[in-house]
Amino acid sequence: MKGRSYDDGCAMSHALDLIGERWALLVVRELMFGPKRFTDLRAELRSISPNVLTQRLEGLEASAILRRRKLPPPAASWIYELTDWGRELEEPILSLGKWAARSPFLRPDLPMTRAGLLLALRAMYRPRRGGGFRILLDMPRGGAVVAGTHEGLDILQDISVAGAHDASITASSDIVDGIVFGSTTLLEAVAAGDAQVAGDPGALQRFVKAFPLPETAAAG
Repeated sequence: MKGRSYDDGCAMSHALDLIGERWALLVVRELMFGPKRFTDLRAELRSISPNVLTQRLEGLEASAILRRRKLPPPAASWIYELTDWGRELEEPILSLGKWAARSPFLRPDLPMTRAGLLLALRAMYRPRRGGGFRILLDMPRGGAVVAGTHEGLDILQDISVAGAHDASITASSDIVDGIVFGSTTLLEAVAAGDAQVAGDPGALQRFVKAFPLPETAAAG
């Protein structure tokens, strides 16, 4: 394990030893839905420098949170993927997201990556009466079928085997984030040319209403 240590026997302190460095947890977030190449991570984490990303990947690999693996030919490129233990960070990440969603200083105008959006949907999903939905989110960095039921939210990344869907939204992850979490509406996004929709309007409405944000915490 690389990096600084708090020299504290508390497990929470050890967790910060492992993932407390700047960018470390966001690297884990980006790998939560599958492996990525170095260039993929750089494209999603827009403000990170190559040197810092290299350091974080090396530290997370040394801590057994992720592994580096070479794809077989003809790809033959190196990818980074979470270990089984690293994937167990999903629940803590979801809990942190739910907690931070109440912050009075949250900036909904800032960019949202594909992985960040999908985790936000999973964290904020609340089943509603009146039927579920299967929505294809067709996004530039990869699509997904989001299926809401009374039991929970399934996120199906392999669209070729995801089966039929009720409706689709074609837009960037930033625009889908705005539609779902309230900085714009589906109609406004379509009218502005930022999104295209197809399919059952009722399913689309059930989708956009299924992710209510919690009450904002007091600032003082």
